[in-house]
Amino acid sequence: MKTGKNFRKLITIILQVFFAVILLIYLIANTVVDVARSKLTYTALTFENVDSLPPPAFSLCTDGVQYNFNCTIYGNTSINCPKLIKFVNVTGDNLYNGWFTRCYVFQTTTPFFLAKPVIPPKNWTAFQSAMFIQYSFFNASTISKMQFMIWNPFDLPDSEASATELSSLKTPQILNPYSLTQFDANRERAFTFFWKRHVFLNGTTKWQVDFRSEIGVASNAFGTNNSAIGLINLKPGSFEIPTTREQPFLQPVSVFTMFIVLAAVLYSTYYALLGGRGKYRNYGLAHMITRYFPQKYIERSNSRDLKPTADDVLKVYLDGLNKVEFDD
Repeated sequence: MKTGKNFRKLITIILQVFFAVILLIYLIANTVVDVARSKLTYTALTFENVDSLPPPAFSLCTDGVQYNFNCTIYGNTSINCPKLIKFVNVTGDNLYNGWFTRCYVFQTTTPFFLAKPVIPPKNWTAFQSAMFIQYSFFNASTISKMQFMIWNPFDLPDSEASATELSSLKTPQILNPYSLTQFDANRERAFTFFWKRHVFLNGTTKWQVDFRSEIGVASNAFGTNNSAIGLINLKPGSFEIPTTREQPFLQPVSVFTMFIVLAAVLYSTYYALLGGRGKYRNYGLAHMITRYFPQKYIERSNSRDLKPTADDVLKVYLDGLNKVEFDD
């Protein structure tokens, strides 16, 4: 009898340890998965209003004809325009020499365009554009076309953006043969641009620009065939920027909270359903499997620390009746 009891007790302990290990492994595995998921991100799209925007960059290329530039922003001539337009020598680039040999690049990330300009539109020039860049050239009779491309000014590295001259070999993003468009040189061109941005989890921002070309109108050539002008108008389409932001799939606090909650659930599950809660409780899957119920083997204790029962007290009083003497 005692041997069978000890055997069932041993098997019960083994099952309890087995269940505890299984739940512990599950807790650890779930925590590892939660930590891995906390490194994942998702993107949320919002539309955010900004106070200012930079203009897009553009490249303008010709075949050996020198251009002069003049920039106007909100009706005021910009003295920094010559510094924003840089010369690009492509004579050593065989990819483009069949098309042109001279290029100019307009590039800046300075936010020139304001959502609420100080100068109202009624005080702008007759061109009625937030920014227009006028170019002029001589020997107009020798050229009728130019290559033009709009691109993202943030694509140019800061080290190259500060250089006085650019190279198509070092920075090929300033000349993409698939984005170059051939235009009549002596025309006015208007481009409405739209910015989008993506904010990464580490806080860095990536900008992307799209544009829409409007119908161009012929510009005056000052009545000669030797000189001509053209205009490039840049206009922001909206100051409401579609913004996608990366968000962590799970926060560290959420992972910790999930760990605590799951540990509490597994703790309750173990003692309520698997291992049994108390020393002499008769429930728990381990006890059910082995049919080991400790309460069957409880022996009555003779310890004086136990509180006497009503039977014990009654026996004392009944025993005293034999010693009572009665008077007649």
